[in-house]
Amino acid sequence: MSDGSRLLSDEARTALGGLRFRPRIAAEGRVSGVHASSHLGQSLEFSDLKGYAFGDDPRGIDWKVYARSDKLYVRRYLDETNLTAHIVVDASGSMAAPIPDSKFRHAASVAAGMAYVLLRQGDEVGLAVASERRPATCAARSVPSHLNEILGLLGRARPAGATVLERTLREVLSRARRKGVVVLASDLLAPVAPLVDVLGILAARGHAVMLLHVLSQEERTFPFQGTVVFRSEESGESALLDARALRRRYLQAVEGFVGQVRSACHDARVFYCPVPMQRPPHVEAAEVIRSVEAGRHRRTV
Repeated sequence: MSDGSRLLSDEARTALGGLRFRPRIAAEGRVSGVHASSHLGQSLEFSDLKGYAFGDDPRGIDWKVYARSDKLYVRRYLDETNLTAHIVVDASGSMAAPIPDSKFRHAASVAAGMAYVLLRQGDEVGLAVASERRPATCAARSVPSHLNEILGLLGRARPAGATVLERTLREVLSRARRKGVVVLASDLLAPVAPLVDVLGILAARGHAVMLLHVLSQEERTFPFQGTVVFRSEESGESALLDARALRRRYLQAVEGFVGQVRSACHDARVFYCPVPMQRPPHVEAAEVIRSVEAGRHRRTV
């Protein structure tokens, strides 16, 4: 089994196979799909009523309204169309920990699950692996076989080097011309304000924007004891510290950091989705999809 195939198991495909992802945006797609369009058409989703005018199709007249008001009105509907999703996965050095089940692998599996759901319903999905050393992208496509390309890119990625998320997000910003979905999966061990600024611009343009915050259990609970050498995977710097003395201050700092990110995302209309690593990735993918569909901008772990 290839590295890419391991990111989306048969169990995950079965669990996600019945899901539909319908974020609350008016899509501007080019082919038939499952999302309400920004253009009026003849789908089954009712939009509103308008007064009948010469040239309107008489088949659209709402006779029940006519019986109540003695006036002619035409029912209008929203077209159903596809959307474009842009998925960004952080492949900086900090995402390589812990070993063997790294944050990158977990984030990639969650992203793969979301891509699977989107492609199954006819949406276009593009991917960017945000890497300083080996950046990789694939253009947004909607054919089912495109999943193999996405899984291949994720499976070949090796997290290392510094964080290049802001640069990658600005590239997405330049490409994402039609309203759709933008997903960023990262541990956010980088300056957060510029990232949220770009995500906020995307949200202001009508995209459904999700920030998947992936932290390991060790980063959330700091279970270390005694004297421990801590090393940065990105800068290579290390420090010998008393873990017990550091634990309370560390946990307070993490709590404050997560709270600041959550609040910044809320203000920017970005869906903040903490992704703990205790549960299977496909369960997290399903939870993210349900949260966004329900319009929940702030989840708790």
